[in-house]
Amino acid sequence: MPFKLATSHLSLRQLRAFLAVAQESSMTRAATRLHLTPSALSMLVRGMEDDLGMRLFERTTRRVVLTDAGKQFLPTVELVFQQLDSGIASLQQSQRMKAAQLRVAASPLLASALFPKVIASFRSQHPQVTVVLMDAPVDSLSDLVRRGDVDMAVCTANSDVTDLSAHLLYVDKLMLACHIDHPLAQEREVSWQSLVDEPLILMRHGSGLRSLVDKTIFKWSKHLQPAYEVSQVATALGLVSEGEGVSILPSYAISRAKAAAQALSIATVALVRPVVEREIVALMPVNAESSVEANALIEHFKKHAGKY
Repeated sequence: MPFKLATSHLSLRQLRAFLAVAQESSMTRAATRLHLTPSALSMLVRGMEDDLGMRLFERTTRRVVLTDAGKQFLPTVELVFQQLDSGIASLQQSQRMKAAQLRVAASPLLASALFPKVIASFRSQHPQVTVVLMDAPVDSLSDLVRRGDVDMAVCTANSDVTDLSAHLLYVDKLMLACHIDHPLAQEREVSWQSLVDEPLILMRHGSGLRSLVDKTIFKWSKHLQPAYEVSQVATALGLVSEGEGVSILPSYAISRAKAAAQALSIATVALVRPVVEREIVALMPVNAESSVEANALIEHFKKHAGKY
């Protein structure tokens, strides 16, 4: 078969026929897969070979095998359909997300510290999606998902919630916040044991953060007496900024507060022995199929939350 230098005009139908035969090594099986008769499929392949000016298959009585030219051409055809399928999926997703609404609930701390930047960057990429953010008490979040009041709830992981699926979004560490003139501010890391004699500014009992702090420091102080117990992270940081004590807080909360009020005289120091981390998860119904918008926000959160 003479080689042709002229530009080829292959159709997607021909390329799909070539790919099916290459994958099946059989005209009959490939024809069944494409819902064609073997003769119709054979004509497509032969027309493709005529157009290219080279044989792509060697036909035997039992099977059809690729020639060297066919083997060389196969990766290109596979890439064509991979890109085509990817483009179609992306187009379909963008169409489904037009004028969509996504209802999200989060604890007040997460809603104020992490979500503003996450939502803003998400909306810049998906302006057609309206994100409705509800800041709600931690103990109400799972019920909001169960009742269908929200599409997802973002909170710290809770092993007691077994009837909802938890999608890991972010892992955050507890850090020490102290005044920049405090001796501990000069350290690269501080052990939990060294905080026992410090005036601690902690969240009130009932919060997941306070329970985690109490559990961790119990080894060295079984009767913890904080200098202050507050309900809001901003209050704790305000007291720290005035030198009234030190506090143990999630790193994202400290970073957000310091960015919002650059005048705060606060240093952040790593807490070790042990390093205490909290998993931030998205709670969703177990059996319900998550929406395209919800999946897009989850992936965006995973990618960008650590930057903030």
